[in-house]
Amino acid sequence: MRPEFSLDKAYWRAFTKTYWNRRPTVIRAPFPRPIVTPGDVLRGVVAAGRHAGLSGEDLELRIGGRRIVLDLNRWLPRAKDATLERYLERLKGAGEGGQVFVKVKQFQRDLGWTFYSRLRQFLQGLYEITGVPSQAGVELFLGSYARTPTGVHRDEADVFCIVVEGRKKFRLWPGEAIRSSAPMHGPAPYENYLKRSFCLEGGPGDIIYWPSSYWHVAESEGGMGSSLSVLLFYGESVFAALTKNMGEWYREIGGDERDPVGSLPLSNLHVPRELVLTAQRAEGRPGRLTERLMRSWMELITGYGFMRIPRARGRTGLRTDKKVRASPVSPILQWKLNGDLVISANGRSISVAYDRAIVRMLGRVSRGAVCEVAELLGAGSGKSQRLLRQGLRRILKFLVEEGALELG
Repeated sequence: MRPEFSLDKAYWRAFTKTYWNRRPTVIRAPFPRPIVTPGDVLRGVVAAGRHAGLSGEDLELRIGGRRIVLDLNRWLPRAKDATLERYLERLKGAGEGGQVFVKVKQFQRDLGWTFYSRLRQFLQGLYEITGVPSQAGVELFLGSYARTPTGVHRDEADVFCIVVEGRKKFRLWPGEAIRSSAPMHGPAPYENYLKRSFCLEGGPGDIIYWPSSYWHVAESEGGMGSSLSVLLFYGESVFAALTKNMGEWYREIGGDERDPVGSLPLSNLHVPRELVLTAQRAEGRPGRLTERLMRSWMELITGYGFMRIPRARGRTGLRTDKKVRASPVSPILQWKLNGDLVISANGRSISVAYDRAIVRMLGRVSRGAVCEVAELLGAGSGKSQRLLRQGLRRILKFLVEEGALELG
């Protein structure tokens, strides 16, 4: 049975042939129920507000045209607001009656595992044709604003806009319709460019698509609404994306975020000792860089291009009397390096001692067979068998916790 929030191969073949990287379109309510509800969005904004102080660059709040930086928790939606309308009423009661604009980046983290699983179902068929982008993310747009505060602009990503609440209208221009000295920012005001534009509009459940080459701006006649923009970055270097995911390695080399060298002496012709030690730590053992790049690549693929992935909650137990089967939208990758086997799922990876029995087990579960945990762990006695069982148990526990294996 096809997952509830996926579209079949024939649909994606026709879509990529007609629209992908060519022209915008609206996918009218492709699923019998929404991928995400207004209640999910409200809870997600509340979650985003909790860590806004730690990653303030991910959240933007404007009320009446003013950027709110301090006391965000006072002005952001709260759980007791219950609906966007009640949130707007609370703001008006506090003397803030202007237009509201809320933008949250990497919102898939705040929406949680259920939404993320549904989003992977939607993207899987597309990825089978286009490949996994070097980067992906979800941005929330919520509010009662008449036009996007950033004005006419282009994204470096192809965008699927999922309309959650209210009506969403976009004015769009082909890339050649606007000439701008700023490649990503268009004219303001843009009334002189209306003749070459066209509009697409969608309601709750609809998905609006446009390629990265198109200029666009959201327009509204008022009223609260919300939408999610799924951004797929296909133009960025894959190698650049992989190296961004190597912060842990940097900390091992440099010790912390500070520069281990500090400054370069002008008159001293000798290479600083700290720089030599840093280079030696970077070289490390043979194959270290290869391992890190491959693990980053595997995590990028199994994470569908997303860097911030919610955890699969409530998946911590592994009982031998249970059955497991592979998730149809969660690939399991493996790679042998020297005497180790690296296994990746859901944007994370582990490394275990290589054993053919492990490879056979992974091949079996990856084919979608329903398997008993006790059978996968195997039987036998002796030290080598105990170590193998420990390795198998660790792998199965990892795959269950990451949602790559579903418990039956």
